Amino acid sequence: MLKRLQAWRDARILQRSGVTDSFWDRVVEQLHILDRLDSDEIVRLRELATLFLHQKTVVGAHELQIDDTMRVTVAAQACLPILNLGLDYYRGWYTVILYPGAFVAHREFHDESGIVHTGFEELDGESSEGGPVVLSWEEVSPPAPENDDQEDVYNVVVHEFAHKLDELTGAPNGLPPLHADMRVDDWSSAMTDAYDDFNDRLDRNEDPPFDDYAGSDPAEFFAVVSELFFAAPDVLIDTYPNVYAQLRAFYRQDPIAAYEPVPAPAN
Repeated sequence: MLKRLQAWRDARILQRSGVTDSFWDRVVEQLHILDRLDSDEIVRLRELATLFLHQKTVVGAHELQIDDTMRVTVAAQACLPILNLGLDYYRGWYTVILYPGAFVAHREFHDESGIVHTGFEELDGESSEGGPVVLSWEEVSPPAPENDDQEDVYNVVVHEFAHKLDELTGAPNGLPPLHADMRVDDWSSAMTDAYDDFNDRLDRNEDPPFDDYAGSDPAEFFAVVSELFFAAPDVLIDTYPNVYAQLRAFYRQDPIAAYEPVPAPAN
């Protein structure tokens, strides 16, 4: 009965959505991370994004005026990771805050001696546990027409919303809630081996295969490889095929399938 009631409510929300076909198509056309989706997936993404915007509030900071283009641009990218998971994976929080550009966050950390240090850090995105997702509109927005042909292998929206998935099992640690057909041992082995190898490369002063921020901790590694999974799957599968296989199983998507066969994970 509850599922039927929710389905009826969702249908009413979708029916009353003010997003026109032309408006949605224009936003999607500018977001190249969505290029691999087929027409049925785009339809489902639109429905999910519409329901997302019904549940979440997008607000501006530093006098940034929020319009429908901003809201839909955020929602379309935010819902990509949960396209085959469902909106319940974003439960328990309600707000997305957009800054015009990078913003400054207060930081506090303990050194090896236990001494507490405080400072400030410039960020493009942040996810607070149980709280809002904060994003820089400059990073979220589609590229200017003159830069439209430049490949972007990173996506701050996917990164921060991956943290929200990670938070579903408690404090972010790189282990989101796995499906019944997945094994924690397989996930941990793939992620730990890749994380250790990535940091070994950094220690040897090698050029990392992707953003060195992934070496910060396991939670950031999961968020960065999630970005790559959707934005540059070829980079991830070439570097860490076992990680790609685990993300494919978790997200229930295979971004590279439209371009080339996925190699079998190494034993």
